Amino acid sequence: MENKTVKFVRTCVAAAVAASGVHAAVAAPQPVVVYQAFQSIQYLPLYVAIDKGLFAKNGLAVQKMTANSGAAGVAAVIGGHADFSLQDPMTAALADLKGATVVNVAEVVAGVPVWVIAPPGSSLKKASDLVGKSVSTALPPTTSTYLLQRLVKDEKLANVKVSTVQIGTELAPVDAGRADAACVYEPQADTGISQGYHIVYAFPRAYPGGYAFSTIDTLASTIKTKPQMVAAFVKSMGEAEALIQQSPDTAKAVARAEFPSLNATVVNNAVQRMIDQKIYATTPGISQQAYSNALDLQQDIGNIKPGSVTYASAVDNSFAAAVSHP
Repeated sequence: MENKTVKFVRTCVAAAVAASGVHAAVAAPQPVVVYQAFQSIQYLPLYVAIDKGLFAKNGLAVQKMTANSGAAGVAAVIGGHADFSLQDPMTAALADLKGATVVNVAEVVAGVPVWVIAPPGSSLKKASDLVGKSVSTALPPTTSTYLLQRLVKDEKLANVKVSTVQIGTELAPVDAGRADAACVYEPQADTGISQGYHIVYAFPRAYPGGYAFSTIDTLASTIKTKPQMVAAFVKSMGEAEALIQQSPDTAKAVARAEFPSLNATVVNNAVQRMIDQKIYATTPGISQQAYSNALDLQQDIGNIKPGSVTYASAVDNSFAAAVSHP
């Protein structure tokens, strides 16, 4: 039979264990699933938020999945398989036109990460030099190809042959002598530059007001039912974006870890180029100008009818506005 002292100790221990259990339950991170269109160096802010523990710090246990297309990522959100998706915001706009209610809550890629580059010894130096030349670019649907087509039209570049290939292989036709230049994303741009290629045309300069190239999207119903989760996710993304600007070396280290098969120097240079040219968003807020620039391209190529999509209905900046950087 227990004496009073032993019983008292036993009661205290039980109470402590119970309290500890309650505390652990309260503190347990909230599971979150985010689908990215591709594993892309453009999406570095997401990787920094995961790899540097920013989501965990803000109470989220984030699982990153790769959809292999923007449409598949948005479909995962609509189907309830993901809380968030990361891709071209126009993919979400197209889904909304079909009856979905997908909302943009944070910007990740705030500039156009596309360059036209030419090989060593090429006489191509500027856009007008592309007249009568062949340019390799990714198979549509992809923004790089749409931008190239718009450039050819707007600059009245006659007889430019646009040769489409699998995304990520745009340099191969140039190396083989079947194309005169390539329209590429990173890290292909700096892969080429490391081999002596030079930049013929830089699309980031064509959109000084910013360009909503890639965003975090979620359902309007998720915003309504899980506002704290959305707030924590956007806050974490904002902290990652700030960290990239404050510590490029940290950003490069995360990128090298995420892309171990790529040349480390190419990765470092690609990240630095995108920091310098304001490709990575510095805050999660999506400006009306940036969204309009992206929307204008889709309207220009006929994917979206003018007036059918509005910034007010497509973007919720309330969570981004609440983000404050240390």
